[in-house]
This record gives sequence, structure tokens and C-alpha cells, in this order.
Amino acid sequence: MTKCGDIDVTDNLLDELEAHGSSDVDGRLGWTIVEKRPNPTAVSDLIGSHVTRIAAGACHTIAIIKGSPYPFGLNSSGQLGNGKIMTQSTPRKTDDLDHVTGVFAGYHQTFFVRSSGTIELNEIVGPSYPVKYPSKVDRDSFEKILHSGEKLDLMALVENVFSSLSCINNSFLFKDERRYNVSSDRSHGVDLDQVMETFMLFDESPAKKQFLDLVVDSLSIAYSSWNPKLLSVEGLRLFLILPWLPVFTENVTTDTLIRVHAPFVEAMCSLNEQLGSTLESWWSQLSTRHFRRMVTVFKTAVRTLLHAEKGPASCQHYLHILQKLFLINQSYHTIPLETFYIEEISSIINLKLEYYNMVTKQHSFKTDKDYWTYYPFLLNGLAKGELLFVEAGLIQAIHAQNAMLTSGGFEDNPANILHCEISVRRDFIVADTMLKLSSLSDADLRKAFKVKIIGEEADDAGGVRKEFFLIVMRKILQPEYGMFSEDEESHLVWFSGLSAEFCEREQFRQLGKLVGLAVYNSVIVPFPFPLALYKVLVFSIVCLFLLDTPPTLDDLSELSPSEGKGLQALIDYEGDDVEDVFGLNFCITFDVFGEKKQVEMVPGGEDKAVTNANRDEYVRVRISEQTKTILYISLQLFVRHRLELGLNNEIAEQALMFRKGFTDALHSRVLRFFQPRELMELIVGNENYDWNEFRDLVDYKGEYTAAHPAIQAFWKAFFALDEEERKKFLQFLSGSTRLPLAGMKELKAVIQPSSPESLPVAHTCFNLLDLPNISDDVEMLRRLRISIEHTEGFTLV
Repeated sequence: MTKCGDIDVTDNLLDELEAHGSSDVDGRLGWTIVEKRPNPTAVSDLIGSHVTRIAAGACHTIAIIKGSPYPFGLNSSGQLGNGKIMTQSTPRKTDDLDHVTGVFAGYHQTFFVRSSGTIELNEIVGPSYPVKYPSKVDRDSFEKILHSGEKLDLMALVENVFSSLSCINNSFLFKDERRYNVSSDRSHGVDLDQVMETFMLFDESPAKKQFLDLVVDSLSIAYSSWNPKLLSVEGLRLFLILPWLPVFTENVTTDTLIRVHAPFVEAMCSLNEQLGSTLESWWSQLSTRHFRRMVTVFKTAVRTLLHAEKGPASCQHYLHILQKLFLINQSYHTIPLETFYIEEISSIINLKLEYYNMVTKQHSFKTDKDYWTYYPFLLNGLAKGELLFVEAGLIQAIHAQNAMLTSGGFEDNPANILHCEISVRRDFIVADTMLKLSSLSDADLRKAFKVKIIGEEADDAGGVRKEFFLIVMRKILQPEYGMFSEDEESHLVWFSGLSAEFCEREQFRQLGKLVGLAVYNSVIVPFPFPLALYKVLVFSIVCLFLLDTPPTLDDLSELSPSEGKGLQALIDYEGDDVEDVFGLNFCITFDVFGEKKQVEMVPGGEDKAVTNANRDEYVRVRISEQTKTILYISLQLFVRHRLELGLNNEIAEQALMFRKGFTDALHSRVLRFFQPRELMELIVGNENYDWNEFRDLVDYKGEYTAAHPAIQAFWKAFFALDEEERKKFLQFLSGSTRLPLAGMKELKAVIQPSSPESLPVAHTCFNLLDLPNISDDVEMLRRLRISIEHTEGFTLV
């Protein structure tokens, strides 16, 4: 088949010439009638002739019969070779040319190859010039040569393929129809599993390093032919194939980056918007292992530059692609977000100083992109937590400075400018707290938070605040306040769902503020909610609902294990008598002050029995009623959500008010990059106890050292405590039974000597322990147990 220009096609069937196309206006199809012919039609003037060669230009065609040319079509440039410039609508023999063995047509040109010998009837058959296909490689051919032991043959294959972008793009294609119709919304045509398996075969060769060195040298040649004005989507295949080469992730040095990674990522970043979108679409369709490989390649490049003491300015292309992959992953959840973390970044870079310099614009010659803290998706939860606290400190300092300037320095009580202090009564601590919080302005919420307990002596240097949060949270979760209900089995709590008549909505907003203030002021609070709540908080902050699936059975099982097990049993039941065994319908029952309220989950649910056919629907709908999610998709493809739970949508309103209060108190550019579990540990801490590490990290003051008899007695007594008693000691010392996000090292506990007659006394403001100077470990244990059982009350020591 020969293509004539852009629209007309001529078929060479040897014994008969047929043509088809949109128009024969120039005679290019060899017909006398000018009309569109979509199907092949015989060129009547050549019927019975044996056509042995054919060539087609833009608007002309040349057929060779018995060594003589029969041209037809447009002849404005003399391209028919008959000595004239008139269009010829039907084939006519050119008598001046014979012995033609080959013919080639350009746009308005024709070239003939003639032989000095005679031309027999069937002597010349086949194409004028054999079609050559680009070299390619697939798993079968690679493995065959590798196992044959022909090292030179394998080196020749590697060199031929990897020195040509066309050959790379032609390799590893599917063998079925998926290799065709390549576009952004269809298959890219590459069998990536085959790519992965083929490149893993390098490990089987003792000459692996030699082969990979050859690959690097060959790629240098291939990269030199890259054209940023690429027009075909097939040319994007190399961006999916090459990342599986071992040279992209193994033993990567700065020299490797220069020779392999840099040209690769520069080519990728040079794509126009349309092709760039196509590549991103292909990324979004990748399976987990292939998407992870893409991330690993660019993360490896960034890590290599990081260890070479290079800054983000040297990594811009890699960071740009990583950011695109991160955003894709946020939408498609292909891999865990932790995959993007560069764990060692916080040990190499002073992130706190970086963030401070970025926010305060300390270096006028730098933009935000020149700081590692501009890319929080690379940071783990601990690193992000540190940035959050730096951010909080900066906001407090800036607010205090602005307030001082506004007051002109004539404020009677400067503490009012620097701090937001509330006074509460211990016996009415919840009611007083709710009332005080409702009166705080946005400016007050930006100040450092302090608490005064009326009638108690202590000034709040941090310890009073810690105990305040502990007591308020403990009390407000109790049933008498009606705000939350506790699951008897998991001991986790959830919004009560009581109507506003019994439980004011504004209380939830104030509680949300309180939790936000705790984070803002680096205080761990006892907040026994399931992980689902922190998903709500993260998504409301980001203004994105990152999960594009309804709530799962696991979400419900965490909050209510018994109900989760029951629903799982329904799913797993293999009998065909579900209706008889379980006796369920599409209703859900809520307990409101002891009265059972039944709600239909679907219209007519009371009369709709759960059967084998619809049990999956029942579980899905039931979970949705317990944690129903309504998704809104905006023009920006961002998905908003709000959590709806309970009878008459009451819990939805409670959860909404809680989220509002939380975001009232906590405005942060960093917080939106936290994962739900990271946010959970930031708020409530963790329980990763390592008591030996705790002992190793404690510092001593005064005459105390690790070898002092009193310290020896203390540690012997401490390790005689059971696990629950050790947690009580932790609360006694720090104000919480749980550890900060960074673990034991963040406690920075200190022990100093006190009189031999005293009990151990803790200053929770500073995690400082006054320890009596005695060497009797039995007596030390007795006094320690007395102290840890009496942890409430704010008094001066």
C-alpha cells in the first residue's frame, strides 16, 4: 500500500492496480471521473498489466510496467517525467524511459533507477527499497541472547536500541491491539511488566556493570537527538520505559545524574502542555509497582543531590516532577504517601532555620522554591511537626510585635499583649472554659495560651496549661455533658448525635478551638477518637476529600468492633439463607436517651429484607449511614466533603461545628500536608514507649550523675513499677501519659536533687523532677508510688 500525499492511497496488487481516496481532481488516482471513492477501485487503463513498482507523491503516481513508467496526476513541476507540464488524468507510457528498476516519488519530484540490461516480464518484483524497521528489544529476545552466552551479540543489541530514542519507543510493546490507538485516554502500548522483568535480567549477568556502562554511553547518544518539539504521543513511551533501568536507582552518583538523570528529566520538562498532560494521564493509570518506581527514580536523584550538599535550586526539575506525581497520588491513592518522604532530610538540613528564613524572607536573593521546606510532601510527620511549632512560634511573635507597635508601648499590662490568659474555677472548669473560649477573638487565638486556676497559686509556665487540657478533655468526654458517646468495647468516642435541644452546637465549636489551641501551644491532649476523625480534620483543612471511595467496613470496625464483626460475618456467610439466618432489613436503630429510633436507610427499607443478592448493598448502605459521606466535585476536580452521621443528621452538624472551631484556632500552611495518623499523633501523642531509651536520655543537675547512689536507687525503683505505673509517672512528670510526636527524646527530662525527707516533686512546665537524695531503692519506690497517685492540683513548690 502506498500513500499518495495526505489523502489518496494507491494499492499495488501486482496484476492489477487499484486506488481509492477523497478526490481525483488532479488525476492522481488514474480515473477520468472526478469523485470521492472510499473503496479500492481498479485503474481501468492498467487492467491486465503487471505492475512491478509504484510510487506516489503529493498529487501524482508512477506505475512501472515491464521496465517502463506509466505516470498520472499533477504535472505542474514536470514530476511525471514525460517532458510536459500538463496534468495527466490517466496512465500513459513514457516512451523516453525504459529499463526502470526502481522509482521514488517526492512531494513534486520523481526519481528513477535504470538498468543497463534487459527487463524480463517477472524479473522485478517487491518494493523498490526494502522497508527497514527500527531495532527493538523485548524480554524474549533479550533473555535468548543472554542465555546463549553470546556477549558481543547482547552488547550489540543494547547499543543499537539504547542509542536511539526511536528504538527505545519501539521496544517492549504489547503483542495485541493495546499497542495501537495510543493516546492520553487509552493505552500507551508498553508492556511495563515486560520492561521490569527484562531489566532485572541484567542481575543474572556477571558482566552487569559492563552492560550498564554501555547503556549509559548509548543513552548519551540517544539524548542528543531529543527534539523538544515532539508531536507524537508514541514518543513519550521512553519516559515509562527508561526508569526501570538499574542505572536510575543503583549506585547513583552526581556523575550518573549528569549523564543519565539530568537529560532525561530535562526532556520530560520540555514537553508542551498537551503532551505533558498525556504523560500525567499515563502516570495516573500505572499500577502500584510502576508508579512507585517513577517516584523512586526522582527521589533517588534528589537524595543524591541532598547528600552532595546541593540545595533545592539544583533539584528543581526533579522536585517539579515529584510534585506532579504527589498530586496524582493524592487523587488516585496508588502508593502510600510515606513513599515520597526523604527520611534523612531533617538530619542533614536544619529545617527549623530553613522554614524561619523562608517565611521571614531573610535572604532577598532566594525565592520560596529555594528552601526544602517549600516541599513538605518530602517530610515525615516528625519534620512537619517541627515546622508547625516553628510556625506557631513565629505567628505568636509577630502578633506580639504588632500589638506592641499598635499600643505604642503604653499597655498597662504587657502580658495581655503577649499572652491570651483565661481564668477558670476548678469545680466549674468545663463551663468556664466554654464561656471564655466563646469570647476570644481571632487575635487572642494567635497569642500564647495561658491558664489561671482561680484560688490556686501557681503561675502558668506550661505545667498549669498541660493539666488544664488534661482535666477539661477528661471531663467533657463524660456522658453527663451529652456531647460524645463511648463504645464499650473499643473505648473510643464519637459524636453523640443528640439534638440541639439537649446538646448545644456551639459547644462543639468551642471544643474544636480548644483542640486547635492545644496543637498551637504544643500540648498533647487525651482525645480518644478513631482515626476517622483525623481524616475529617485533614480533609477540611486541605479543602479536599482525598478518598474517592465510600467509608469502609474497617472504619466502622475501629469505632465499634462488635458491629464490624457482625457485618463481616454477613459478608462472609456462604449459605443461601441469609434472610432466614440474619433476619435483617434496610433499617438502622439509634439509641436516644434509652429510646430506640429506627431510620430507613433506603426508601421502603423497613419492608426490604437483606438477602443473598443484596447483602453487599446492605453493608455498604449501613456503613454509609454510620459514616455517610457526600462528595462534591468542583470544576478544579477537588472533592469536598462533610461527614453525616446519626439521626436526623444531628452528628453532621456536631462534626461541622467541631471542624469550624478547630480551623478557627489553627491556621497553618504546613498542617494540610499531614496524613491523618500523623495529625492524630500530633494531637494525642503516641505510645511508642522505650523505657531504656528514656533512662538514657534523662539529664541530671547539681550533684546528680548517672552513677550517683540516689539515681541508681531511682532507676531500680522505676523499673520495679508495672507498665501502668510507669505511664502514671510519665503523666506526673510531663502532664500526659502519651509521648510527643518525636518520642522520648522530645521530653528532655531532667532530675535534680531535693532534701532526703521530701517526696518526689514534678515541675510539668519543664519536665523537671525533684528527687530526694536517698539511696534506699525500697523507700524510693514507696515515695514514688505516693507521688504518682497524686497528680492534680496547681500549687507552688
